[in-house]
Amino acid sequence: MSQRLNIDSGGRLRGPASISYNSPFPCPNGQEGGMPVPRGIMGVVMHTMVGNLPGTISVFNDPGFQASAHFGIDQNGHIHQFGPVNGWMAWAEAEGNPNWYSIEHADGGDPDVPLTDAQLTASAQVAEALATFGVFPLQVADSPAQEGYGVHSMGGAAWGGHSCPDLPPQHVRSGQRAEILRRAAAIRAGSAPGGRTAVTDGTTGLAAFADQHGSHPAPVLRATAEASVNGEFTPSLATYVNTVFATDNVTMPDNIVLRYQQKDVNGRWHTLSWETGHVRHPEDPEPLHALASRLGTDSESIVRLTAEHNDGGVFSGAEFDYINGVFARSAVLLPRGLTLLLG
Repeated sequence: MSQRLNIDSGGRLRGPASISYNSPFPCPNGQEGGMPVPRGIMGVVMHTMVGNLPGTISVFNDPGFQASAHFGIDQNGHIHQFGPVNGWMAWAEAEGNPNWYSIEHADGGDPDVPLTDAQLTASAQVAEALATFGVFPLQVADSPAQEGYGVHSMGGAAWGGHSCPDLPPQHVRSGQRAEILRRAAAIRAGSAPGGRTAVTDGTTGLAAFADQHGSHPAPVLRATAEASVNGEFTPSLATYVNTVFATDNVTMPDNIVLRYQQKDVNGRWHTLSWETGHVRHPEDPEPLHALASRLGTDSESIVRLTAEHNDGGVFSGAEFDYINGVFARSAVLLPRGLTLLLG
């Protein structure tokens, strides 16, 4: 189980992880006393190296480059600290430097390569420790005005006008912040992130991905939703699920009990049930996306709510077979960089 790290009196990260410290410490590119800790700290910023950790260490130790970060994390989850976090300011985000910690992540020269599982966990450990020390929430930040875990690109021209950590139009690495924060919250709560995970590479659909890891689409979706913030899929996964169901026109079998939400006249949400093949539903038989459209909802929401409200939080035999069949028939590829639980 991943454990919490802490910041010692000298501003160094300590604890059960693979950690090294720059020599000299801090590196020459930075400013002592440039960060008002904790009252002026907004959060931490994700960067990508466009390279690997040894090269980044060389650059940050060369005064001619005038660049640095607080941490670098390699593909194996090793953490390298460039300077203390109790006031030393790294030169990473221009106008954002006084208020934001910075973490560089190795990418082998390709920013579209997803963070490895080890990088996700190490980044979660670092972010949790910084959030505790710098007093900011474990949440996604998408602008300099928000506290949390941000990205370099959100600062625009004032932060150097970078697309870091992504190459347009992809948003692979920035999209992995939700998983990093999920793990950080689990570390803070004293529990493991929960279950086996794997990161998608964009070359397969969900059926093939699940099969590669000894599982099936239905339990992967159920476990991933259960472990996610508010029990909801990330936007990219929700879009993928909706796209797959929208392109499948095989009708649902009878006697599947599905769950969906509707607002009452007072604006309160209620979870309702729908049984396919029932005499009061003249539209049957129909595929799930058609039912979702008539109910004013979407397919991914029905999938999540159905598992959530079933006994034991799992899919029944008929639901299990139908959902697995939809993904087995689909040629739509999973987005890169999604972290899925394998059920």
